[in-house]
Amino acid sequence: MIINIKKIKTIPFINQKQASMKKNLRLMKVCAVTGLALTSILADNAYVKAAGYSYTPATSFRSILQEKEISGTVKDSKGAALPGVSVQIKGTTKGAKTDGNGQYQLNAKQGDILIFSSVGFDSKEVAVGSSASLNIQLTESVRGLNELVVTALGVKKPAKSLTYSTQRLGSEELTTVKDANVMNSLNGKAAGLTINRSTSGVGGSVKVVLRGNKSAQGSNQPLYVIDGIPMTNYSTQQPNSTWGGNGTIDFMPGRDGGDGISNLNPDDIESVSVLRGASASALYGSQAANGVIMITTKKGKSGTSKVEFSSGYTMDKVTYTPKFQNSYGTSKDAATQSWGDAISGANDYTKDFFKTGNTWINSVNFSGGNDKAQTFISYANTHSNGVMPGNKLNRHNVTFRETAKFFNDKLTMDGNLSVISQNIDNGVVSGLYFNPLTGLYLFPRGADLLKYKNQYGLFDQTRQIELQNWPFNEDVQQNPWWVVNRNTSQAKRNRTLGSITAKYDITDWLYLQARGNMDRTNDKYDGQMYAGTNGVLAGPNGRYITSDLTTTQYYGDVMLNLNKTFNNIKLNALVGSSINDVRTEGMTADSYNGDLYVANFFTLQNMTTGSAITTVPNNHSQLQAVFANANLSYKDMVYLDLSGRNDWSSNLSYTPNFSYFYPAVGLSFLLHQMFNLPSAINYAKVRGSYAVVGNSVPPYVTNPRSRLGTVGGTFAFNTIAPFDKLKPEKTKSLEIGTEWRFLQDRLTFDFTYYKTNTINQYFQIAVPPGTGYSFRYINAGNIQNTGLEIMLGFNVIKTSNFKWTTNLNYSHNKNTVLELAENIDQFILTPTNSNTFASIIAKGGSYGDIFAKALVRDASGRIKIGDDGKPQVTSDVVFAGNPNPKWQGGWSNTFNYKDFTLGFLVDGKFGGKVLSMTEAVMDKYGVSARTGEARKNGGVVINGITDDNKEVNKIDAATWYGVLGGRDGVSGEYLYDATTVRLRELSLGYSIPSKALGKGVVKSLRLSLIGRNLWYISKKAPFDPELAMSTGNGLSGVDVFGLPATRSYGLSLNVGF
Repeated sequence: MIINIKKIKTIPFINQKQASMKKNLRLMKVCAVTGLALTSILADNAYVKAAGYSYTPATSFRSILQEKEISGTVKDSKGAALPGVSVQIKGTTKGAKTDGNGQYQLNAKQGDILIFSSVGFDSKEVAVGSSASLNIQLTESVRGLNELVVTALGVKKPAKSLTYSTQRLGSEELTTVKDANVMNSLNGKAAGLTINRSTSGVGGSVKVVLRGNKSAQGSNQPLYVIDGIPMTNYSTQQPNSTWGGNGTIDFMPGRDGGDGISNLNPDDIESVSVLRGASASALYGSQAANGVIMITTKKGKSGTSKVEFSSGYTMDKVTYTPKFQNSYGTSKDAATQSWGDAISGANDYTKDFFKTGNTWINSVNFSGGNDKAQTFISYANTHSNGVMPGNKLNRHNVTFRETAKFFNDKLTMDGNLSVISQNIDNGVVSGLYFNPLTGLYLFPRGADLLKYKNQYGLFDQTRQIELQNWPFNEDVQQNPWWVVNRNTSQAKRNRTLGSITAKYDITDWLYLQARGNMDRTNDKYDGQMYAGTNGVLAGPNGRYITSDLTTTQYYGDVMLNLNKTFNNIKLNALVGSSINDVRTEGMTADSYNGDLYVANFFTLQNMTTGSAITTVPNNHSQLQAVFANANLSYKDMVYLDLSGRNDWSSNLSYTPNFSYFYPAVGLSFLLHQMFNLPSAINYAKVRGSYAVVGNSVPPYVTNPRSRLGTVGGTFAFNTIAPFDKLKPEKTKSLEIGTEWRFLQDRLTFDFTYYKTNTINQYFQIAVPPGTGYSFRYINAGNIQNTGLEIMLGFNVIKTSNFKWTTNLNYSHNKNTVLELAENIDQFILTPTNSNTFASIIAKGGSYGDIFAKALVRDASGRIKIGDDGKPQVTSDVVFAGNPNPKWQGGWSNTFNYKDFTLGFLVDGKFGGKVLSMTEAVMDKYGVSARTGEARKNGGVVINGITDDNKEVNKIDAATWYGVLGGRDGVSGEYLYDATTVRLRELSLGYSIPSKALGKGVVKSLRLSLIGRNLWYISKKAPFDPELAMSTGNGLSGVDVFGLPATRSYGLSLNVGF
């Protein structure tokens, strides 16, 4: 556009020249706003010069059109600098973040709107003026008043409206000291959450229990939900006996088949919310009877584009090994044991076996977008070498998420696709079989073990193949290096998670949402036991185990959500329906009952007759539901929450109970809104809720059928009677709590009391002969959990340069078995079989009580000694203890000084008893330190009495431990206090100031020293009680030559671009 100054008309105002100049100057300002400033400036300059006037504009139009560097400091209302505040240019993808000193810098034009936002503070919009400096003060938002939390079905609600207890953990709490399994990062941080990690090494699964065990036969693990959609978390296999086993036979490696939650990339997670009670999770129905772990993943954000890279490297070392005696050698009459003559010393060969492990977790992500569309793309690689030789993990995670708005922002589409590829080599097994630690720990003291390391196999001239080099022939022990090199395995998992959500805003108070999800997991396992493996465990030519299993879940839901205000009453309601369809298919094969035609050739066609090659039954279950929820509030003071859900479960087909309904009701009062409380109290709430949650049964138990056998040409007849009156398990939950916040949210307090009763448990019991069946199912039982949960947070110090935040959590749970079935007083979780202990649910006891054989004592507690000079042992197992802690707690602290951040977490589990079969077997073999000390002291000092009332003060060590030790000994003598207090996490980080980084590509850079499980402040058991041999219901609190816990320390790097 060209402006012809000759055609500009004059106006009668003082004089024509001045009036024309002022008019043209006003025109120049208008043109600057509309993008025509350049031509206007030319015109003005020409006219002013022609008229002989001089004029200097107050505002440079070059400064209006061109970007300039804007910098400043963001502080809170008390003047303390705020790090990590997001600074975005409204309507664009440009942005920055404040550094550790609250300082920021970015390029912007005059007139741009900057949006300052941070969690816990109200957002603020400020226009860029002529100054290059812009300092901002943000106002703290009271969490209880304004914070939105993610609730069931992914619906966001104000925290003040909730009638139950929840806890949210942010991304920083999960990734500062990162673990390959994100659930391990929650340990010690959430009240009421008990986490036990598997002893299976890298890539292992976790056992997670919220508010105590509830179900005798079903799962006690919570439901995992990703962005409102349930995910599968099944495991292909868990050890089920002290031998190991797979739930069918004992002569299988006791391997951990992994779980679903362990596959996720921690850097993809925005937050994790723990929904503990039935009221919080009732809308998910029978899947959520044990609580819900809600995972919210990251997505692109409007107004900013950024690339983030993180890298973490840790080294792992075992934290403990058994204590050995070094004074006595091989027995003369039992070459495998160490009850022989005195020796001058012995080596600790655990140092020659265990390695220094290491874990690399590298991830990179891109996020960006505008008001209409946002994108998030990430890639992560996790590579880990375990402390056990040959144990490796390699995992790739790729995620793509796109969110977009259409039709004048009425329709929001959100698509998410994640692909996971994971390989685990030589996963660590638990139990006596296929375990390298048995041979390592039991090897006779004083003998040379290293010659079997350097030559674990010897060439056999007769067979012309390599066979195991080991001096003993016992099924419970092999050459440790033969096991790790010739009893190998590979577990491969390929998983795809895809979801799409469509949300349409019908009005500003009503929307319709539909979601669909697919979660497909394929697990392949190959195990090769070479010829020369112990004959109890493999055939002469070796053994081949393989499986190929695929589980696919399809989930879909649709719901209508209303949020409307009627004068003093607010209504937030939803109604919807969902369907969850799960199918499992595949095959398994094992040459155990046959052999291999050709030695060490591991293929299906090389399996001989008798080998089990099985097509897994196509298990198919479906859950359909309708649900509704209404949350009513009056003047933001009183909240009433009502929920109802009805499920139709295919697993309850052939019964009149396949449809079941359960309600939930909650009420809360905001006391600070209702009463004039002291100024120090800025938030006070009391709440209570009651809910009933159902739980279905496994598929096909209501109408069992006969099937083809595992060996070709055979038939497996059903021996379980149909149960056409089977009812769903139900949990009734009562919860009462209160929340208080003081001193402008600096001090927070949360208290919860709960009580749950789980009824209609289903049990398998034996039936009288002549019925045609061996077993049948019944509904019975009442398992009760009562407990307290307390959370306390305090911002102790908050200045411009220094901040100290501390958080405490405490939880106590009491589990009581009120009743089982008529004429049944106990249910076996782990049978004794050839052991002398069992895990039992007994009336009047607690879930998972350990029963074990014990020494017989008289009324004064003295040990009864028999005529043979040996201690007397009970004929049957008796109650010995319970592995669950009486209470647990965590204490986390974060210190910020300028650009430095120091954080640590101390947590503990107090009470409970755990059993070590490792110690028992080592005593039997005479290799433990206590057996050596006893021999040095001339025997074991006891308080004993014979049948003819003669006191016995000392007994021969070999005699004593020959009775007490071993898997067939007196297991009750090998229970230990499970109390453990540890320094779980430690981190020291430094953020490079943004001014030091300048205007380069790198916008933020942080380097940290990190450590996990660095120090046992107190540990009374010979192993870490937090480690679990199995993540199932059985074997709780039992150690059978499990992999020791590890101590990790290393570096992490976070870079923002």
